[in-house]
Amino acid sequence: MKLAVNYLRESRELWEQGKIDFIDYFKLYSLSSDLSPLAWCVTQRDLLFHGLVGGGSDIASIHFWNEKDIELQKEYYKIGHTPYISVHINRDEGETETPENALTRIVENVSKLKEIFGMEVILENVPASYDSTQKHFLSNPDFITEAVEKSKSGFLFDIGHARVAADALHIPFEEYVRRLPMNHLMEIHLSGCIETPQGRLRAPHKAMNEEDYLFLEQAIQNYPTIQTVTLEYGPFIDKEGTSSYPIVSFNQVNPIALEEVYEQLIRIKNIINKGE
Repeated sequence: MKLAVNYLRESRELWEQGKIDFIDYFKLYSLSSDLSPLAWCVTQRDLLFHGLVGGGSDIASIHFWNEKDIELQKEYYKIGHTPYISVHINRDEGETETPENALTRIVENVSKLKEIFGMEVILENVPASYDSTQKHFLSNPDFITEAVEKSKSGFLFDIGHARVAADALHIPFEEYVRRLPMNHLMEIHLSGCIETPQGRLRAPHKAMNEEDYLFLEQAIQNYPTIQTVTLEYGPFIDKEGTSSYPIVSFNQVNPIALEEVYEQLIRIKNIINKGE
């Protein structure tokens, strides 16, 4: 089982200090023509990418293929020794197609990805909105299962997204997980949620909560198809301009965030070693 972490100034600092030499991948969103931090990453570890060069990663969107730089993405996958493609089970805001049409587009787009890149594709669950039901079906665990199975994809389980979706859809978290395609699980994204003053959950990629560590322990025992566990830490400033959790940037190291990245990776590594 492999361990990955988001590329951050903090994770780079820890790597250069020799404190996290046990990780297997750095994870990047696909960049356009900017090779930093890609140029540094490929000299250190293999890479995971999220999305394709040139746009978003929403596989159900009618705009999924717009402005994509296929040849540059192929080069990224090659130099990064990337094992598979990951994209979101989502679509752009304002798109109002039926679930049936969205499912058809997912299957078609996954097939095209496999044909172009010759790589396996894994689909990631997304959170549901509390204020709009327009895209709720995309977070419905039964739709997610159907999308993964009909597209013959792997499954990427994002724990923060799942907690928000379960809460917004009024489904107990344990039931929500049971209805997901966990028998196809290949990667887990780990990060913590927060509760707003209105009692709603948000998934801002903050430090993991204790229940997230417990879930990881159980997942390693219950889902033998897991290939990669990724710490998807990286809380940024929220829409109101304030935050009660550490802020990361690509310009300087936040010492609090650096310590949180390190502590989480150590705990995750120990859980993986114990479970294998």
